[in-house]
Amino acid sequence: FFRLHTSLSMTIAPSSQTTRDMDLIRGAYKNRDLEASRKAHEASPLLSKEGHGGVGSSFVKSIVFGGLDGILTTFAVVSAAVGAADRIDTVSVLIFGFANLFADGFAMGFGEYTSSQAEMDFARAEREREEWELKTHPEGEKKEMIDLYVEKGVSLEDATLVMEILMKYPDVFLDLMMVDELGIQPDDGDDNGPLKQGIMMFASFVTFGAVPLLAYIPNEAPWAAFMISCFLTMLCLAVLGGLRGHLTQTRPWAAGLTMMINGCFAASVSYFVSYAISHSLPATPATAHTPHHKAMFQHG
Repeated sequence: FFRLHTSLSMTIAPSSQTTRDMDLIRGAYKNRDLEASRKAHEASPLLSKEGHGGVGSSFVKSIVFGGLDGILTTFAVVSAAVGAADRIDTVSVLIFGFANLFADGFAMGFGEYTSSQAEMDFARAEREREEWELKTHPEGEKKEMIDLYVEKGVSLEDATLVMEILMKYPDVFLDLMMVDELGIQPDDGDDNGPLKQGIMMFASFVTFGAVPLLAYIPNEAPWAAFMISCFLTMLCLAVLGGLRGHLTQTRPWAAGLTMMINGCFAASVSYFVSYAISHSLPATPATAHTPHHKAMFQHG
């Protein structure tokens, strides 16, 4: 419903120690504290990997954005049911809600798997090509990198010196070419990474997406159930939005508020579209002779 994760690239450090050090570094930058920044950078050798991903980054991305997609999608379904209150009862909300939840969750998980697999295959294919070119024509590859850095403002002499040194370390040179020349992050080597990301996306989508439906399971009065559903949904959106803000280095409270507003707009659109359609169509014999459906969605 809302593929928010496609528009952002988030990174989480691959170990808890690195994460703590990165928090110190980011805090020092926020406060413009030079001494704290220096101490944080000198604190651990793990900072050589500061914030450039790892297995955790993909999983956290899938959890946060899968959860946001799931909860917004299901909340829109619930709001649509309220908009067509005289035609849809509580049981129908649960049936259609959970059916849509698992169907969309599978689609999201499979989409995450296939896109991640394609990205990994492409990165590996490009690395193999660059590796072959480096072995067969090293001077040409070195010249390409020198020209690239000269374009960035590095002097020809310095660029040549740097590349001559890096050519002694083929793997490092290849990684540098992947990022600077092709704009591709090197593959982390996990063959099962795309499958894990797909499973995590599905699990997060279904878990958080079920939240708006939980209020309907005890068979509460429909209007009361909808109010509880709204509260649970806004709470989860605030938490997930805040986590998203923390991970993307924006203000968590602002990100949480943005997601809550987003949820309100999505639910409103779903409600009014459902209301307009349900009241523009003639009543079916089933709904015409079952007035208790409408009574179920009235206040109290």
